[in-house]
Amino acid sequence: MVFESADPVQSQPQDCPLVEDPEVLEGYRRDASAYIGSPEGLIRPADASEAAWWLGEASRRGVPVTPCGLRSSTTGSGLAARGWSMSCERIQPEVEIDRERRLAVVGAGTVLRDFKDQVEEQGLFYPPDPTSERECTLAGTVACDASGARSYRYGATHRWLRGVEVALLDGSVRWFRRRSVDKDAAGYAGLRDLVSVFCGSEGTLGFLTRLEVSLIDRPEAFLGALAFFTSVDAALSFVGAARDEDRTNSGVKPRCLELLDERCLAIMREQDSGVVLPAGASACVFFEEEHRAGGEGEVVERWWSLLERSSGALPHDTVVAMDRIRQEELRMLRHAVPASLNEEGSGYMAAGGKKISTDWAVPFDQLASFMRRADGWLQQEGIERVARFGHVGNGHPHYNLMLRDAQEVLQAERVVARMCKEACDVGGTITAEHGVGKVKRPYMGQRFADLEIASMRAIKQLMDPSQLLAPENLFP
Repeated sequence: MVFESADPVQSQPQDCPLVEDPEVLEGYRRDASAYIGSPEGLIRPADASEAAWWLGEASRRGVPVTPCGLRSSTTGSGLAARGWSMSCERIQPEVEIDRERRLAVVGAGTVLRDFKDQVEEQGLFYPPDPTSERECTLAGTVACDASGARSYRYGATHRWLRGVEVALLDGSVRWFRRRSVDKDAAGYAGLRDLVSVFCGSEGTLGFLTRLEVSLIDRPEAFLGALAFFTSVDAALSFVGAARDEDRTNSGVKPRCLELLDERCLAIMREQDSGVVLPAGASACVFFEEEHRAGGEGEVVERWWSLLERSSGALPHDTVVAMDRIRQEELRMLRHAVPASLNEEGSGYMAAGGKKISTDWAVPFDQLASFMRRADGWLQQEGIERVARFGHVGNGHPHYNLMLRDAQEVLQAERVVARMCKEACDVGGTITAEHGVGKVKRPYMGQRFADLEIASMRAIKQLMDPSQLLAPENLFP
């Protein structure tokens, strides 16, 4: 069934109290951003009916409610600016896997990596892979339409989302599912189902309780590698060549293409990884490619050929990981970069500083020139501690600006605003995977015209007429 609804729950759930203990609430005031929330209460429902009852109660009392998961957001979207936090962390029913139809129904509070492990045990695969997959819930990934390194091949969460169960402010619980026809010409294309509307809604329309997602067969095998270059420009040129071969089916077939610049390499060298990083490298590209079992030799040969033809490449220093242990070493080495930068940024907060991480993206053919301009803007403002890494295969690098005091924060914010505006001017976006939340609200007017924002507001008014859900998320 495409649309289902349930009757409102009539009585208060006995095992789901409103928590007002300040010590408990303290744990729900922070996430991976610099934003600090102010929750006045906490609700942790175990299922949709408990969530629906409390949403109905919030509506009756006029209390704002902000849905949250495990608070790994970089935008403050899961932190309550006021009112109650409602966490999905306890909603973890048994995962239902339909092997024949390649579908799964999973609880909103299930940790993404745990779900992926269960699916892979069944010989199936769920592609979205945000860096925080071990610290985020399925509902959190839907709320911000998360993606990750492999979005180059597989796209973001919305591509894999088939249905959502949602508790609404009127106290009801509803399922919305996509239709399974190949063609559909009924009505506005963007509103033929509400699944797409809830994906990326960041808690502003309802509280997600269960999700239905598409699966594919688990790849037989894959390899990962680090390729090194004398400059960022050389690395980006190599990424462009890999994209061309992929598009023309004439060579490599990457599932991810990730940049790490010289500052990132310095962080990687500090790790006790056993991976040799050449002294002459100023940038590297992490890539993966799937292959049939036993086919890794052909894959390595194609990548080696491309590297030998790439100006500024250091092919003989390439690190290739073919087995799970080595692949995990490379994964941990890459993930050490954002972890180290987050720790450094936290150390500046006492002086009014912090880390700002950009999330804009531009069309790939604009990326190299755009990054050169962005580097110049940062130099003009005197921002020196910058680390650039991320999903350049999608035109989506993260600029991590390490700001030592409040003055540097002001200077950096001017540059970030300019980055976002000019990214939109060339056909890009202000956020490619982390969502808007509260942190990026000032840039919404750069991404959307007034009429587009008014259309989103109209949908919110329909679902949340009292404007109680996730105040300060999304809308400027």
